[in-house]
Amino acid sequence: MWHQYPELGENLDKVETIIESSLKSKNKPLEKLLKTLSNAGGKRLRPAFVILSAGFGKARDDRLWTAAAGIEILHMATLVHDDIIDDAGMRRGKPTINRLHGDKMAVYMGDYLLTRAVSLLSKAVPEKRLEQIAKGIKSICEAEVEQFCSRFDTGVSIVTYLKRIGRKTAAMFSFSCAEGAFLSKTPQKHVRNLAKFGFYYGMAFQIQDDILNLTQDIEKTGKPKGNDIQEGVITLPLILALRKNKEFSGRVEQMLASKKLEQKDVEWIIEEITRLGGIDEARTWIDRYVQKALKMLKPLPNKPEKKILTDLALRLESY
Repeated sequence: MWHQYPELGENLDKVETIIESSLKSKNKPLEKLLKTLSNAGGKRLRPAFVILSAGFGKARDDRLWTAAAGIEILHMATLVHDDIIDDAGMRRGKPTINRLHGDKMAVYMGDYLLTRAVSLLSKAVPEKRLEQIAKGIKSICEAEVEQFCSRFDTGVSIVTYLKRIGRKTAAMFSFSCAEGAFLSKTPQKHVRNLAKFGFYYGMAFQIQDDILNLTQDIEKTGKPKGNDIQEGVITLPLILALRKNKEFSGRVEQMLASKKLEQKDVEWIIEEITRLGGIDEARTWIDRYVQKALKMLKPLPNKPEKKILTDLALRLESY
């Protein structure tokens, strides 16, 4: 997706090299699994945000690429753990580690990735900033626990959902922007703006991801259509639809109570969410957060990075 931004693409290649060199081991079985993860792909959005945010500063050195790689590997670790919790069989269109090698091996893999991420970040980020990383990981874990405990619960509120995705997704985007800006010695007022931009972008990104799970098939999302509903994960489009129709709400509550939905039930729920306007209304929330994100960019200097960040935010509205 970075072909239209060649300089950014070249910088991401540097990050990719660090990721590949970090995901190696003398243990042959582990080396094989790490190579599987390294080749699994991904948009590399978080390291891109590190690099783009650094464009507003005065300095740029190897610590930037190291930090970007560490953040991406940290993200990879959370995905491996996510797949275990969700019992997910597919990720980015490929079988997950837990599907191929079982939950126990996947736990080891996720933990190994966490250690590699922290190792890289400790080399790039000052000790005081490492506390922010720890808080970020803590935040993600809290959000995942909340999501797990509220599975199949139709009483999940909009506020609860927004708090969850703020901790689970948006915080990592915010951290990516803040660290890139900090490492490049960007003025503090711009660091704050970039951190807020990352947060609002992350909120819109997660809502879009939740919509795509209902509207796109596995070829587009890498996950089976309606997988969230199947796993009992209550997302914004469903919450909004439940608020619109008591009959629908009652029937969905009965379906989810069994915790074993058939595919025809999932398809019916998606049809009703669409009919009741849950998806369309969720898209207005995307627009709301995109506009907040763009507002954070306005005070920043007019540099090429500002244009790219603007493009990436507006792209979320085009789905």
